[in-house]
Amino acid sequence: MPATTTTAPVTADTPAAAGGKPAKTKPFHKAPRYGEPELEQLKQVIAQGTLFYAHGKKVFELEKQFAAKHGAPHAVASTSGTAAIHTALMAAGISPGDEVITAPITDAGTVLPILWQGAIPVFADLDGATYNMDPKSVAERISPKTKAILAVHLAGNACDLYALREIADKHKILLIEDCAQAHGCKYHGNAVGTIGQIGCYSYNEFKHISCGDGGISITDDEALARKMRLATDKGYNRAPGVAQRNTNFLATNYRMTELQGGVAIAQLNKLDSIVERRRKWCAGLSERLKGIEGIALPKVTEGCDPTWWFYMVRVQPKVLKATADEFVAAMKAEGVPLGAHYIGRPVYEYPLFQEHTAFHHGDHPFKVRDYSKESCPEAVAILDTCVMLTINENYDDQDLEETATAFHKAAKWLRTK
Repeated sequence: MPATTTTAPVTADTPAAAGGKPAKTKPFHKAPRYGEPELEQLKQVIAQGTLFYAHGKKVFELEKQFAAKHGAPHAVASTSGTAAIHTALMAAGISPGDEVITAPITDAGTVLPILWQGAIPVFADLDGATYNMDPKSVAERISPKTKAILAVHLAGNACDLYALREIADKHKILLIEDCAQAHGCKYHGNAVGTIGQIGCYSYNEFKHISCGDGGISITDDEALARKMRLATDKGYNRAPGVAQRNTNFLATNYRMTELQGGVAIAQLNKLDSIVERRRKWCAGLSERLKGIEGIALPKVTEGCDPTWWFYMVRVQPKVLKATADEFVAAMKAEGVPLGAHYIGRPVYEYPLFQEHTAFHHGDHPFKVRDYSKESCPEAVAILDTCVMLTINENYDDQDLEETATAFHKAAKWLRTK
């Protein structure tokens, strides 16, 4: 007689990748992010008869509201989060040959402004649980050329800011915070961006709040604020009664328009609600995912109240018996669109750094550093094993329960198949 094969019965626990029903029964709930508040602001902008920040009211109003909300005396708007960082570096006096220590897992918008100042990015390794800069690694990379630490608050989780500020103060260098992914994030009760000398935020379309594209920098230092204002406007001083065009340093044109300013004001008014809903949803997810074998949940930095730009976990291949890509495939079958490896490789492995291709002609000071010898092993391990879930403040309870179910189903199946 021919051999017979036994097929496991399909049950509610059967993963979709093995023929079961997907955990996700409907698309993730979302809602329009722009509406009447933004339209009303735009009407007011058009009615004032100018879209130029220095002659209008909206950009100045945004700066005033943003500064007050974050407990900072000064705010300067710009055209993007990248521009906000570049503005900060110009104001800080970062110059050719200076070194700036930053994170190897970040957007190019963090490191390009360093290069535009003729400075040399130096990459510190990360903490494997919080995914943020390890203060010990930062301290090891301090040199006589170091002029600033550019901390990146990845995914809405704060860096260990007290430790980084202590290092910066010890060496008499600046701490600048890249808060692009951390709108609303608190560190020991204070807004991120206020522990360092300058905090830089993004209003990019994909951030917590947006005006399409835009940026803003905050500081408690009046001199830095004044220099940042000049840095965004070609060095022109447009203060009432001054109107001087005596540019005395290499500034840029990063002026935010009144249209952007108006939309950003409307979005800023929504920030508290957006943050509250993201915190609640991700706290619920973390609670439901506790104890899954083979999945390491993100660790919130001590003293931080995170705002979850995305939710990133790490697979433990030996326990899960699967790679990050295999886990992502199982989750996608369940209807949960995870992504693997985030930016793929550390920034210092990009051709820009490996081949020193800053310009078509001429040299750049960063050529003195051999980035082929750069070593951030924890960052490499994070990228190899991480998977990310995009977060939206409009996700509902059904989304939460079905997402958690998908995690459990996929992980159990991979461990036991």
